[in-house]
Amino acid sequence: MKIRAFLSLFIVTLIFCANASTSFAHTVKSQGYSILNIKGKTIDYELFLDQIDMLEQFDTNKDKYLENEELSLQKERIEAVLQKDLRIEVDSKPLTMEMLSMEVAEKASHIGVMFKLRLTADEAIEQFNLHYNLMFEDSPIHTNVLLVHSGEFFYQNILDTKNKDVQITIAQPESESVLWKYFVLGIEHILIGYDHLLFLLSLVLIASRFKDALKIVTAFTIAHSITLFLVATDRIQVSSHWVEALIPLTICYVAVENMFVQKAKWRWQLTTLFGLIHGMGFAGALAETGLPKSNLIGSLLTFNLGVEAGQLMVLSLLLPFLLWLRRFPWYRKMMISTSCLIFVLAFYWFIQRLQ
Repeated sequence: MKIRAFLSLFIVTLIFCANASTSFAHTVKSQGYSILNIKGKTIDYELFLDQIDMLEQFDTNKDKYLENEELSLQKERIEAVLQKDLRIEVDSKPLTMEMLSMEVAEKASHIGVMFKLRLTADEAIEQFNLHYNLMFEDSPIHTNVLLVHSGEFFYQNILDTKNKDVQITIAQPESESVLWKYFVLGIEHILIGYDHLLFLLSLVLIASRFKDALKIVTAFTIAHSITLFLVATDRIQVSSHWVEALIPLTICYVAVENMFVQKAKWRWQLTTLFGLIHGMGFAGALAETGLPKSNLIGSLLTFNLGVEAGQLMVLSLLLPFLLWLRRFPWYRKMMISTSCLIFVLAFYWFIQRLQ
């Protein structure tokens, strides 16, 4: 029984960390964004492409970095690529694309190129087809997060090699529909946010009672809710690059502390401090989607509730298992081994995010 339980937890931890590493590696390798704001017959398109995807074609001096001067010298060539592989059609008629600007920029801790495009139709846009085939030849794992806004209308999708063509019909939803989408977005963010999940695992590994775990999670919730609202409403401004780098450092610290501390009595205080940092990370992720100005507070609230729902879903499965394992005398050794594994993975993330 002892060996079986130990192996089961160790395998679960390995699978979790492997998935986290894979997910993060994919994010580092390739992540783009398409944010479309539709007003009447005009589409303002913010296209962000990770420089990693563009190096093969446009890094002329082969120094592994793109520069504004380097891009401007290839403006016509880049425009030709955009015209060829990125199309928006209304009633089967391609819209003319105008490139307003192009510059090296940082988005969600990724360095890349931000394009500001404008497309204009003959009349108010109610439905359109988007064809996206950028970067797939050079980077098959390239993905692009698609976000469409038109008044209260909000649409989200992921563009990849299997999803290049999307048809979008603009319909102004009920306020409840918009809030529900942000609630679901919060759940999705925590479930695919492996760094936040690993942080929660590190926090509760030391908890010997459900009461201790509840206090830790409550402190984390209150803290990250504060900075989420402050950053998302522009009360404070932070560098997303440094926030994303600090998050794995918080995981490293908790993992090391787990190796030397045996009680969770004061863990909630540490969680409050680090929760403030994670809240800034949540705000950065939410900022990428854009927020409806007419219902800003409601959208923030439901997104945060979605994050909490996601956390509770994970903890409701994880905590009973961990508390059951604490009955065995070898739990302490297992916790130290798991914390070592968590530390190595988090430190790897830290190094990656500094680049």
